Amino acid sequence: MKNIPLNSQSFENGGTRKTVVITTVFPAQEWKKDDVVKLFKALVEQYNGRYEDFYTWMMKILHQVEIHKISMSDLTVNDNKIVNHVEAKINDIKTTDEKSEKTLKDVVEEIQKQGNIDKEIMAQVQDIVSYVSKCLSASTAPHLQGIKQDLFKICKAVQKKSKNKITPRVTQMVSWCILVLSKSSRLIQVLTGEGKSCIVAMFAAYQALNGKTPDIISSSPVLAERDAEEWSPFYKELGITVNVNTNKPKDTELKKCYECQVVYGTTQDFAGDFLRQRFHRKYVRPKREFDCVIVDEVDSLMLDKGLEVVYLNSNIPLMESLNGILAEIWFIINQLKRLDTGEILGPIQLFSQVLSEIIHENKNIHPHSIVQIAVDTEIMTIKSSIQMQENTTRALKQLDNTSVVQMVAFLTMFVRNFPEYFFKVYQELPDGNLQKLNDIGSIGINNKPEISVLLLGNGKCRLVHYEEDSLVKSLGKIIKKCLSETPKEQNESCIPGLEDLINGKVQTWIENALQATKMTLGHEYILHGDGVAPVDYECTGVVQNNMRWGEGLQQFLEMKHQTKLSNMGLITNFMSNVGLFKKYSNQIYGITGTLGEQTELDMLKKLYDGIECCEIPSFRRRKLYELEGMVIPEEDEWIRTVCNVVQHQVTSTVYRGPRAALVICETIKRAEMFCRTLADTISKHKLKLYVNNNMNNSTITNKTVQAGDVIIATNLAGRGTDLKVCDSVNEAGGLFVVQTFLPLNIRVEQQAFGRTARQGSPGSAQLIMCSSHFSESVKLVMSLNSSLTSLFSPLNQLTATLMLCGSTESEFEAAVNRYLTNCSSQNQKAMVSALTSLLTMNSLSFMEGNLDKAKDARNTLVTIRLRSFFSEYLDVLDNVYEDEFFSDQHDVIVPCLHECWGLWLLMNFSEEKPIETLKEQLKVDLSIANQRFSSNLSPSSMVYYYIRSGNNLRDKGCLKESIEMYSKALEDVASGEIIPLYNRALATIMKKDTGYITQALADLEKADKEIDSYKSHLDQIHTIVKLSSQEQTAEGETLFTTQFRVKILVVDLLQMNIRDAVPKLKRAESRGGNVRLTEKLTVFLAEDYFFWSPRVRKELPVELMHIRSLGLDTIFSLNTFFSLSGLLSKMLK
Repeated sequence: MKNIPLNSQSFENGGTRKTVVITTVFPAQEWKKDDVVKLFKALVEQYNGRYEDFYTWMMKILHQVEIHKISMSDLTVNDNKIVNHVEAKINDIKTTDEKSEKTLKDVVEEIQKQGNIDKEIMAQVQDIVSYVSKCLSASTAPHLQGIKQDLFKICKAVQKKSKNKITPRVTQMVSWCILVLSKSSRLIQVLTGEGKSCIVAMFAAYQALNGKTPDIISSSPVLAERDAEEWSPFYKELGITVNVNTNKPKDTELKKCYECQVVYGTTQDFAGDFLRQRFHRKYVRPKREFDCVIVDEVDSLMLDKGLEVVYLNSNIPLMESLNGILAEIWFIINQLKRLDTGEILGPIQLFSQVLSEIIHENKNIHPHSIVQIAVDTEIMTIKSSIQMQENTTRALKQLDNTSVVQMVAFLTMFVRNFPEYFFKVYQELPDGNLQKLNDIGSIGINNKPEISVLLLGNGKCRLVHYEEDSLVKSLGKIIKKCLSETPKEQNESCIPGLEDLINGKVQTWIENALQATKMTLGHEYILHGDGVAPVDYECTGVVQNNMRWGEGLQQFLEMKHQTKLSNMGLITNFMSNVGLFKKYSNQIYGITGTLGEQTELDMLKKLYDGIECCEIPSFRRRKLYELEGMVIPEEDEWIRTVCNVVQHQVTSTVYRGPRAALVICETIKRAEMFCRTLADTISKHKLKLYVNNNMNNSTITNKTVQAGDVIIATNLAGRGTDLKVCDSVNEAGGLFVVQTFLPLNIRVEQQAFGRTARQGSPGSAQLIMCSSHFSESVKLVMSLNSSLTSLFSPLNQLTATLMLCGSTESEFEAAVNRYLTNCSSQNQKAMVSALTSLLTMNSLSFMEGNLDKAKDARNTLVTIRLRSFFSEYLDVLDNVYEDEFFSDQHDVIVPCLHECWGLWLLMNFSEEKPIETLKEQLKVDLSIANQRFSSNLSPSSMVYYYIRSGNNLRDKGCLKESIEMYSKALEDVASGEIIPLYNRALATIMKKDTGYITQALADLEKADKEIDSYKSHLDQIHTIVKLSSQEQTAEGETLFTTQFRVKILVVDLLQMNIRDAVPKLKRAESRGGNVRLTEKLTVFLAEDYFFWSPRVRKELPVELMHIRSLGLDTIFSLNTFFSLSGLLSKMLK
């Protein structure tokens, strides 16, 4: 027989309907239909005309059955009959549940039923916990030995120094014993609210007391910092040092952190610090071994994110020169226009530019043909055409003032001459939509180039695109033409240079610029500090302050909001989460609220050899009541549904008081939207927003949740947040959690639901999703990529069913009323029959199928893929450090090697390429790079090796060789001439060869002109980005404007320095004198630092450090002095 879940649904006390509706699907609380009928009959019979309304009394009882998860077996006696006093029995169960905890024997038996742990180990566990539990009331237990003594000592420390001075529960001690007795890696599932952080601290303390240095990994820096602080007194009581590795920008702070016995942190921080140690040679954890790792919330780190990779970007000087190109791309992207009908209009172009591109691509089109067509269509006179036969470019310019009619005539004639083309010609309507003017050409030829164009008049047009792929290709051509790079010598090196990078990545940058226009503030990112910070909205809800997007996306978002503009970085070192965990060998221990499905457990065992899993029972019966989830097609309806459900839960009814609600949203933006919407019906002091870990959220996390409170949050509240709920809320049914989106996986869903029904308290949860928010991949798996209509095809049937259901409820209500008036057997049968019909009708669920489809699709998308050949590069790096030939050039070669590796990775790595092929290619290319270093040559077309090498040689007094290096850097003017010219002038003055003043003067005067050019370049970037901005910015100067003002200020200061030196050199040259040189650090360019505004003072050191990283490590000032020999020599000439 089909099981029918039992639920008391609200009714309108003053309305026409007064019925108990048993409708909603509850997977965790199932009742057979016959049992529901049996309970109802018993309640009707036991009513006996009480002083209160029957329906009110009924609802109160069913509410208790619901929130305390009372089953049919709880209400039956030995002969399977319903007890005589249901109300008294329910109150007795409720009272017992609130006080009783499971015994050690119960817990051990439940674990043994799983069959995952050896019986001998469980016997040891029972023996250890039994002995220690009996001793915990005493201050010491000298008779205990070994593990028993360790557990006793640790438990006493928990009693004394934990936050609430708790005594570890039986389930926590059992968990600790299982971890301690495990011979290798072990994962245990401990339900949320059962004290996982306590188990973690206890087990870490055991490891530390036995000479190991455990690393504790949390799912977010918020949780890591919280737990490290909360359990610090506990560790101190045991003489154990503890620290947390998050938010420690200084190497000295990290080194001090890793000297502690126990370190809390995140995967990103542990992997990043290893890379800093191994790759950047920063000794932040010099003596710390990978003894063991304890992973809190292991589901997030090892299952959901096990294949994520931690990257460290390297700041590469050449990347700043790309900002101008990115700004041009952003300017063009913001000229695009997306129509409601789906078309995308390209940027406004001259008609002649479109034709020029066609001529360039088709060598069969003779330029003279274009001139002749212009004459035939009377755009150009015969006389002017004769003059322009030799200059097609000038001829095309004649088209730049043509009308729409003339352009149509031109294209018609063009197709007659070149029938392989086909044009769709449009004009723009007043409402902005397109109207087709004409199809020019025949569509009969295969593979015919088809060009759709919107003609605007005055010689201007816009290409029309129907998909982004063609748009990206078209924009790539426009942007490359805009760049109009002068031809460069072929890069003979295997390592890509700047031009290779631009040509290879322009299309990717365009795609990311388009992506930036679609991304939403408060969804994928927020504005934080001086820039843009990503949000991990899919899993933890945490703002990722130390993460940046690559391949230009970060820069486009910064331009979008006019924050400070960062330079693109190159990924030079990385480590996957799995790679990090494998360093701990077979000493991986995890405590999690949800391990997931068996297929994922099997995957874990493959990833980590020998890892075992088991579930720890809850210490009290869990009372989580999951309401039937809903999938709603339209967003407006979804918003109304969520708000109505929340409003109902926090409003008192005749059978319960007001509850509190936690609304978990996918993004910050949607959370803020719900906060605004609910503010119309819920008082503002009851609404609380919890969405940003950069804010002080203590008013939410540290205070007891009161009746009527509504917390609106992202997944930030869905993990590790322990919300304290007041007694009146628990009495009314506990905290109600509604998750408003399809979670990334079942574990994220269960983590969110785990915020309620903790430690034996009641609570309920519900999924209410909007199908239009599903990712495209989920829609695809659901076979809904074309339309969502098919998903909701049963809606008409459902509507009819609900109408029928309403009729059935009315019949049931009437039957109950007749029986209460006349308790005859005939009326009882009629009542039972009506109830059975109602239960049958409401057991039909159409939306349940949609919910299952969505979840199945989501689970299908959990995949595994892992690649890495970073170790190959680390081997090369080790060789450089060990090679005596390079011993005095590490500061020069290593940064250049990092740049080469980063560029190689950017240009060569592809998921499609076989990993072994890439490894072999990398070995060869890095070997060639090493050979070029040995010959004092740059391994690529980049000049920064020469500048750094020149500086290194100058510091050693090798001035001739230093000058040669600066001269090599000047051979590539595209990389900038200012710094090599300035540095060569410095080295020339220091060397004081014959004619040194003339040579230094020439270099400085040229550098002065180059600075003017560079300032124009900066001004152009600033102007382009300002013009491109479509986002509202705060009043006053933006961070972006301040940054560029300071950039120009720094080069102005350098220009002033040069202009101070030039006249002195001229004076010395004219008089045959010499100059005396004073060297200073670059920072002394800003000697008047304290006279500028606070915003400028904040930004100035950053730009001074940047110009130093480009190679300007020294500035100089000059004084002239008289030289008699020099003057005589000058006169004799």
